[in-house]
Amino acid sequence: MKKEEKTLTLKESLFDSLFDASSEKMMVIDPDGVVRFINKAALEILGYERADIIDKNFKTLIIEKDYAEFDNFLSSVRELEIVRNYKFYLLTLQKSIIRLFLTGVLLGDRGVCAGYCISLSPVYPDEWIALKDPHFFQMVAKKLGRLTSVGQLTSVFVHDIKNPLHVILSTAELVLSFENLDDDLKNSMALIERNAARASRIVKTLLDFSKSGICQLRPYSLNEIVDYCLGLLESSLKTSRVNISRDMQDVPKVFLDPHYLHSVVYNLLTNAVEALPEKSGKILIRTGLDPAKNEAALTISDNGVGISPNMLSHLYQPFFTTKETGTGLGLYLARQIMNEHSGRISIESKPGKGTTVSLIFTKIA
Repeated sequence: MKKEEKTLTLKESLFDSLFDASSEKMMVIDPDGVVRFINKAALEILGYERADIIDKNFKTLIIEKDYAEFDNFLSSVRELEIVRNYKFYLLTLQKSIIRLFLTGVLLGDRGVCAGYCISLSPVYPDEWIALKDPHFFQMVAKKLGRLTSVGQLTSVFVHDIKNPLHVILSTAELVLSFENLDDDLKNSMALIERNAARASRIVKTLLDFSKSGICQLRPYSLNEIVDYCLGLLESSLKTSRVNISRDMQDVPKVFLDPHYLHSVVYNLLTNAVEALPEKSGKILIRTGLDPAKNEAALTISDNGVGISPNMLSHLYQPFFTTKETGTGLGLYLARQIMNEHSGRISIESKPGKGTTVSLIFTKIA
């Protein structure tokens, strides 16, 4: 073998070793968007085997709605030669979507595009907001110590909370396995089982957020989210005079994390119930699709006391609450969760006229 060939082989071997061993999640695609190289770190975050990706078009990792946006990303890379922190979503092997920052580097010489090197960086809630709003951390800085304390306390106590919950849940499941149970006892045990399971999920949610966990998005029905949350509220509403009506359309599934969305919707419904007048409380829950915008929505409206205009701008601030027993984290976390879903939350309210909260989802399955 000639010296030049040996040198070339050595360079190729060195590139392969360094590229594949890098902790940076990277792949190389050709000018047509076909994946030619992908390293172990990128495969791990997406969940694929190498054979699933190599020689496949990069767009197999994208939901169809985002094709044009990815083309715009590559166009910017060709123009600028490097584009950093481009927010995007990719499909995992489990067909959930993961939120990432893409950095693209143009490969080639003298203006000729030979391909692109793309690195993938997981993104956490506060980073996403900070990119949209450079003043975000200035707003939060004064309360950062308190938020950190919440995370630390959650981490310390979570195991102590999980153990008694596990005992309660296991005992309820054991009793439910007995034959010839009295109907009242059976219903009571089922209620305990359901709420102990929910409490366990809440503990997990708090722990995940204390660690800046990432939502795992997968196709799911908004109508099923509503049904589940109303089922949890059913027992507590039996003795009340709250009238809950539903106007739920045949909405396509959207990419969401059901565990986090259950928490958001349950919290919003609880807020609505607490704001209602005692004798004539009404709540209307709607789901629908806006074909023009290709967006799905879940809205919760009540005829409660409403919210004053000077308070509306503070609703998403951590620890802001008007309730004696409130934590002030419900709407703050709701907005964080909706940001993770590439969605948004909006609130319309007038004092004495009630409140409407809308959850808007842009990732249609």
